[in-house]
Amino acid sequence: MEGTSAVKRRKTRRKSIYETGFIILMLAYPVIHFIVFWGIVNFNSILRTFQRYVMWQDGKLVNSWVWAGLDNYKNVWTSFSRADTRRIIGNSLGYMVVSNFISLPLAIISSYFLFKKMPFAKWFRVIFFLPSIIPIVVLATVFRFQFDARFGLVNGFLNILGIDSPSWFGVYPNSQRMIYLYCIWAGLGFNVLLLSGAISRLPVDLFEYSHLEGTPYVKEFFRIVIPLIWPTITTTFLLGLTSVFGVMLQPMMIMPGDANTQTIALKIYNSVRTANETARPEIIAFGLLLSVMAMPFIIAIRFGMEKIYADVEF
Repeated sequence: MEGTSAVKRRKTRRKSIYETGFIILMLAYPVIHFIVFWGIVNFNSILRTFQRYVMWQDGKLVNSWVWAGLDNYKNVWTSFSRADTRRIIGNSLGYMVVSNFISLPLAIISSYFLFKKMPFAKWFRVIFFLPSIIPIVVLATVFRFQFDARFGLVNGFLNILGIDSPSWFGVYPNSQRMIYLYCIWAGLGFNVLLLSGAISRLPVDLFEYSHLEGTPYVKEFFRIVIPLIWPTITTTFLLGLTSVFGVMLQPMMIMPGDANTQTIALKIYNSVRTANETARPEIIAFGLLLSVMAMPFIIAIRFGMEKIYADVEF
């Protein structure tokens, strides 16, 4: 019996070793990937913001990075007073306003109507989500064609009505407004998909009881739907806040080469792509400083929104 028990213990120990080794092996790649491509890269980027590149010093060839302290951050802070920097920040903040205060309310209302089985609800669901699965290059091209002065559908319709077609993309800020319009059109489907899924998971008994009580749709919308899907609304709202730093392809595709419609992300991309090595620490400091300034603001908004309605399990 003792020999059999010892064999079982050895098999159990060997199995445990194999299981532990398998878990370590499976976790090794993502952990190493995170350390190398996120930890080390970001650490070096932050470290670079406190350095400057020096080629000559005291008549001698140095050709190396030296400690610069907060000089790069001071230069970035000074650049905030320039008109071009203020315009870039204003354009970026505009995407947050459009996403959270125009596109998100439209998506909530549209999701509610789709949930109520309005006529052609499935067809509208496809129409809403279709722009989200089409590549942005194709989508931006199609959007511009709709407003083309020669063969655009919008201008053709206005000409039929005897209305002169305006210059949609010609002069800032009209060009920036058109990019905002594109973001509403292209981004609505993704929000509708998230919110429709949240509404569809609500208990059917609530709506049956609401119908028996004769609750108006408006009251049902604000008293039942909004509070119960509030966590999803909060998540979508926070995603909209991140658009301040994430929007880059939209202005690049719709208004290529237009400096007036640049965003924070597009400025960093263009600067890194075209600038030499000596200018990059200041560019990195620009993005890092704005992120640090926005972080408390985003955390406070998340904390405040989570306090509006209690999270309900159903």
